[in-house]
Amino acid sequence: MRQRARQTQTGQTRGATGRQLSQKARQEQRQAILKIRISTLNQLYKLKPLTRMEIEQAAGYGVFEINGLNAVLAETPGRGAVQEKRGGRITYMRLARTDVSPGVAVRPYWQVLVFSDPQRLSQFVASGSPADASRDPSIKVYKLDEKGVSMQADWGARYFRDPDLN
Repeated sequence: MRQRARQTQTGQTRGATGRQLSQKARQEQRQAILKIRISTLNQLYKLKPLTRMEIEQAAGYGVFEINGLNAVLAETPGRGAVQEKRGGRITYMRLARTDVSPGVAVRPYWQVLVFSDPQRLSQFVASGSPADASRDPSIKVYKLDEKGVSMQADWGARYFRDPDLN
C-alpha cells in the first residue's frame, strides 16, 4: 500500500520514508536537486551541444543523480526531477537501480532522460516507470560520468515519485 506525504500539526511532512521533513528541509532538498539539474545539463551541453536543442524541443526531461556505493542489497538509490515543458511543472522523483549484483561497487553518475511523447511523459510522472521503460523509443537516456557522456540502451532503473518532496 502506498503512503502519501501528509502534513502534521507542526507543519512538517511525513512521507513514505517515515521520516519527518520540515518545510525548510524540504525546500533545501528541492534546491539541491535543482542545482544538480543545472550543473548536469550544463555538462551535457558542453559535451554534446546538440542536446540543448533536443531538450528544448522535447515534451519534457528529467535529470537524476545516482549515488555511488557498494550495492550490498543490489539496489542503488538516486534522486532527481522531471520537468514537463507544457506548464513547466516539476516533479521530484527517486529511483532504484536493480540491475547490479550484490557487492558490486557503483560509481556516481547522472542521467538525463528526454521525453519526446507528452503522453508518455505524463504517465512516467504519474506512476513511475515500468520494467520495460528503457525499451521505449520516446525516451532517450544520456548517462554522464567521469568518462564523459554516452547513450544508454538499457538503464535498469525503477523511477517513482518522491513522497517527501512533492
